[in-house]
Amino acid sequence: MLDCPWVFFIPGAIIGDFAGQVICLADELNHRIQKRDATSLAFISEVGSYGSGNDQFNRPYGIASSGSWIFVADSYNHRIVKRSLRSLTFIDKVGSYGSGFDQFGTPMGICSDGQFIYIVDYEARRLQKRLASDLSYVDRIGSSGSGDDQFNHPYSVCTDGTYLWIADSGNNRVVKRLCSDLSYVSQIGSLGTGDDQFDDPTAIAYDSGYIYVADSHNDRIQKRLASDLSFVSKIGSSGSGNDEFRRPTGISSLNSVLIVSDKENYRLVKRSSVDLSYISQIGSLGSGIDEFNNPRSNCQV
Repeated sequence: MLDCPWVFFIPGAIIGDFAGQVICLADELNHRIQKRDATSLAFISEVGSYGSGNDQFNRPYGIASSGSWIFVADSYNHRIVKRSLRSLTFIDKVGSYGSGFDQFGTPMGICSDGQFIYIVDYEARRLQKRLASDLSYVDRIGSSGSGDDQFNHPYSVCTDGTYLWIADSGNNRVVKRLCSDLSYVSQIGSLGTGDDQFDDPTAIAYDSGYIYVADSHNDRIQKRLASDLSFVSKIGSSGSGNDEFRRPTGISSLNSVLIVSDKENYRLVKRSSVDLSYISQIGSLGSGIDEFNNPRSNCQV
């Protein structure tokens, strides 16, 4: 359910008016957030332009939903923005550049379990936990490195409400941690093309006992068991065909549907989460309503 491309309110359920009908997308280099129909992928609404105002973004990367809210990791403004899911209107924000409790160094991935939001801070190499209600600081962990409590350019995070899974891109691994105290549980991965290897994993999503990893530089999607991180299946190679990708960097899963943000093909691809098979797609390079420029995280609500 998340991606962290998103995260959802409670595992297995979305609360609100949409119930699996809507996709929210961070369209990075168009500096905007789009809302689209989850069935047809058709455009519904959008907000954003380049800048630092309340309705502006500077390269938004991560996006997550929880109840009637969405949370945006506005990466190069070094802040987290809370908005209405229904109207996309601004509610609140927190952050500036730095390493303090209310600061970020290029926040990338974000997810929510309803009560809390979890943010991976790419440049600061840490994980932050904050209250979803008022964005206030709760806890954090991490420093630069490859140890159990360290990260190297973490890109994305997702949750089932008990555990967190982090795409630790620079360490080419997936790390599992507890939501409650952010403590380490397990990990898998090294650099390569094997089933238990990654090359720049940049997005991760959870749904119904599985995690889905956008293995960006291997141009593929991996499906793994959430419990022990073991390999299940994969799809993808480099290209623009229906079963090909060019730097996939966003993924969400809900109701047996995967939505992949295929960055350098400038499109959204809809697939079955059961067998990873192709369903449909939309997008090309540009700034129109059905065009994208570096589509990043997406979430389904």
